[in-house]
Amino acid sequence: MVVLSLGGLYVARRTLFHRLDPRAKIIWTLLVLAASVTTQFDGLKALPVFASTLAALSLSGLGAGLALLLVVNASAFLAAVTLIWAGVYSSQGVLLLALGPLRLTDIGLRVAFGKFFLIMNPVLAFAVLFASTRPYHLMWALEKLGAPSKVALTFTLALNLLPSTVKAIREVTEAQVARGLALDRGSVVQRLRNYAPIIVPMIARLLSDVWDLSMVLASRYAGYARRTYVFEPRWSARDTAFTILSLLLYGGVAAWSLALW
Repeated sequence: MVVLSLGGLYVARRTLFHRLDPRAKIIWTLLVLAASVTTQFDGLKALPVFASTLAALSLSGLGAGLALLLVVNASAFLAAVTLIWAGVYSSQGVLLLALGPLRLTDIGLRVAFGKFFLIMNPVLAFAVLFASTRPYHLMWALEKLGAPSKVALTFTLALNLLPSTVKAIREVTEAQVARGLALDRGSVVQRLRNYAPIIVPMIARLLSDVWDLSMVLASRYAGYARRTYVFEPRWSARDTAFTILSLLLYGGVAAWSLALW
């Protein structure tokens, strides 16, 4: 029988972000994404956006430690991005470092960080959104913003099942390793083949969970009509102020990046 995590990625806290209307947080997340896109070629101009996501993590109760963990884990990605864009812009800007064929210029470095923040900023923003918004309220907000009921339901269910899916993958992997499965031996092709005893039972388990979930949803008439909600968030002056400040901040960053002043 499928076991649903009612909280999904949500972390129950009493913080400023938890008290905000879900629609205000969705608008903020989209503004972070838009500002990251406009500043993708200049990491210096993307820094205010990155700083704001770190502040949001702190205000949401998740803390800057999570951001540091994500940045550290993404260091390999940052190094790869730096090498790629350093080569593209090796003939432009002031030379900062030369190691054989590698020529790192200030323009190449700023573009590399801009591309890095293009990925990192939205990741942090969505982490704040999902961790500070109950799935029930998130589905309500998506419907209020015009999303079809089935789309809102599917998106919310996917978020709810993500932690349990990751846990199931870990349990299957640990069970197979305990039976003597060696994942780190042989050539690259052989190592890929070694994952077959994990993939096959994992797919079977997920299909079983999906079937059980479909029966539960069908019995509750989910997806066949627009549902009603008992507890609906109310838009307050706090949400208006937060949205206006977000528009000013990210609009200003976008204007700065696009050289509108």
